[in-house]
Amino acid sequence: MASSQFPTGITEELKKRGLDEEACARWLGLAQRECFARDFITDRNGQPWQVRPYQQASLESRALRKVHCDGRDVGKTAEIEIIACWAMVTCPDTEMLIATQCENHLFPLMNRLTRRFQTTPAFAPSLVEMRRSPSWHFRFSNNFILWGRIAGQRGINFQGMHVDWQIVDEAQEMTEPSWSELYQALNGGGRRWVYGVPNGLRNGFYRMSQQSDWEQYNWPSSLNPEFTVEKDAELAQLYGGRSAPGYIHRVLGLHGEPCYAVFSLEDYLACVDTATPLVLCVLKEGDEFAAPSGIPRGSYYLGCDLGYARDPSEFVVYSDQPPHLVQVLRVRLEGVNYARQAEIIRVLDRAYQFRRIGIDAGNNGRAVAHVLMAEGLDWCARVHAIEFGALVDVDIMPDGQRARRRAKEFMTQLLQRRLSERTLILPPDPDRETQYAAHTYRVNPQGAIVYEKGDDHIIDADRCALMAHYADTQGPHRESAVSLPLGFFWF
Repeated sequence: MASSQFPTGITEELKKRGLDEEACARWLGLAQRECFARDFITDRNGQPWQVRPYQQASLESRALRKVHCDGRDVGKTAEIEIIACWAMVTCPDTEMLIATQCENHLFPLMNRLTRRFQTTPAFAPSLVEMRRSPSWHFRFSNNFILWGRIAGQRGINFQGMHVDWQIVDEAQEMTEPSWSELYQALNGGGRRWVYGVPNGLRNGFYRMSQQSDWEQYNWPSSLNPEFTVEKDAELAQLYGGRSAPGYIHRVLGLHGEPCYAVFSLEDYLACVDTATPLVLCVLKEGDEFAAPSGIPRGSYYLGCDLGYARDPSEFVVYSDQPPHLVQVLRVRLEGVNYARQAEIIRVLDRAYQFRRIGIDAGNNGRAVAHVLMAEGLDWCARVHAIEFGALVDVDIMPDGQRARRRAKEFMTQLLQRRLSERTLILPPDPDRETQYAAHTYRVNPQGAIVYEKGDDHIIDADRCALMAHYADTQGPHRESAVSLPLGFFWF
């Protein structure tokens, strides 16, 4: 209930229990979370935190079950932060769990809470124990315990937990096995509050947002006072219009038309090998780059999704170790010009001697591919600029006719097959996991698959790497690739 919904005679009731005026004021200051936040929480400018009108009812809620179906940048994280701090003060001898599916979602929130607990004078003396590994754990002097955990494969990290309050962030990414384990980890009479941004999937999060016995909230991004007409136009352009699924989900906070998960997150997690180290280089304009040394001999493939001003570039290197493809390097470029991107590919090629290089032939990729292929026939033979929207020849039929498929759909199928067969070996990579978990598609009225726009740059680089491997090992024209014009193959 909102702060204004406290019983009218609450002060008189408190006085009957022996509290004087000062004690009553202190009690109300703690009981009303808006007052608590104003007294103990500061905003990013160092000023006392002020509730926005649309946030008040949710902040003061006492519901056992609550679900937020919101757009981006509306204050969900701030509410979770305030609730965790409030519970730390007012709920002694209880335990709270903040849960997400992916590490990328959990770390910023828990790191924010860590700073709050350590730097707020009223909170710091109460923090008696803190650890970050193997999971986030805070214990306070009043025996309030706060956990922060990702689900892990099939929700295994929630097994054995028994908490009084669960807060689930980015709930749209949670898998069904994760929900099953999470439900078992809540004590009787406990609270479960769920926060998410729709992605079109008719999953556990969607079903919760349709339950009448749950307290429901919908905060579109436009409620944020800093949301402008210019911001709205930018987002509409990014997602392909105000009727596009991405805009409906991430700006309006609505489920929109049904979408489907492109990849099984369970299959993906089964291909993650914790013994395989993540080798990641993040470069900006002007940074020096040297490829890893001591590369063992073998067959290597490079996949590239290229951006420049707004989007990053992602390079992924795979080693062919039949029956497996093993990812051995990832390079992320931020704001790096095309000439420098081409030079980095040359440096990588000198180290790995790639058999094939797959490049997403958008405007950025096409320019870099042409620069490389202008250097000679060897580059023309190995560089494949892949038009994601084109048709590709994927096989020769018994009658000699070519079987054709849409390139992006076929490359996606190559990834799906590798994941389901467990023949892809990936290092633990929170960025990649987040992208694979969130990638969705829908079927348009013509029956064609349409992949939702969003942050899928690593996935596109993986698509290109697997297509390059396919071209080298299984493609119908692998024997004569050198004669193909400009490296554009099977179109």
